[in-house]
Amino acid sequence: HSTDSEVMFNISATLQNVAYDKGDFSHVDHLVEEGVLTLISKQLQKWSEDNTVMVTLLGTLRNIACNRVDISELIVNSTEYGNIPELVTNIFQTSSNVKVLESTIDCIYIMLHGSMALHEHFSAKQFIDTCISRIRSDVLSSEYKIKILR
Repeated sequence: HSTDSEVMFNISATLQNVAYDKGDFSHVDHLVEEGVLTLISKQLQKWSEDNTVMVTLLGTLRNIACNRVDISELIVNSTEYGNIPELVTNIFQTSSNVKVLESTIDCIYIMLHGSMALHEHFSAKQFIDTCISRIRSDVLSSEYKIKILR
């Protein structure tokens, strides 16, 4: 018998793999059409205490937004999917798990390359203050500190 956590991890890991499109955007388009962004938004809230599930959900979001300006714009401009930028910001500001933080940074980094509107969202003073404190801490590797600076 599998626990709920194991089942959710398997679902989110499968979605993450499907969203890794290798240049074939039809998979990503289909996921978005089927409501995966809404699912991710809701599940990020529900599974906030399960780091393994959080990492795979954030990885799925990263893969969906990767190199897709249209998807990044959807994430920013549509409340239909929940407030994903706010959710990701809250995770970045509150998580103490290194893998969750790294996944969150990867996700933000990818989304910022896709949308100028996100730059406005991620330039709030509290977010910048969190970036500075994360850079100063010993929790993250140099690689992720550099991503924050970019």
